[in-house]
Amino acid sequence: MGTFPAHHLEGLSDEDCWALFKERAFGVGREENVNLVAIGKKIVKKCGGVPLAANALGSLMCFKHRVGMRDSEIWDLQEEEEITIFWALRLSYNHMPFYMRQCFSFCSIYPKDYIIEKEKLVHLIGHVLLLLAT
Repeated sequence: MGTFPAHHLEGLSDEDCWALFKERAFGVGREENVNLVAIGKKIVKKCGGVPLAANALGSLMCFKHRVGMRDSEIWDLQEEEEITIFWALRLSYNHMPFYMRQCFSFCSIYPKDYIIEKEKLVHLIGHVLLLLAT
């Protein structure tokens, strides 16, 4: 409540951001495709050191079987624009499977910082998915 000065966090360095992206996109021990590495490095430059963006976009590259990324909204950004956290979240949400979007939307009805019991949440989501299936 203002008794301590704010501590502003810096973004990741380019090397650390690339390491995070690379781990999520290519995994450990997987062979890296030279073309995909070049695309990944362009994406990382736009992440602005935001770990969430690097993590989400690296995962997206991995799980989209390396095809849909080239046609993604990411290329609509201008060269000097950076990826914001909200942009990365939106892109991640847009590429979620439908059933996960439903769960995500369901959880959004709870207020910020609300503590949800895991068992209760699983039970409620199970009921919602059953209702949607019928």
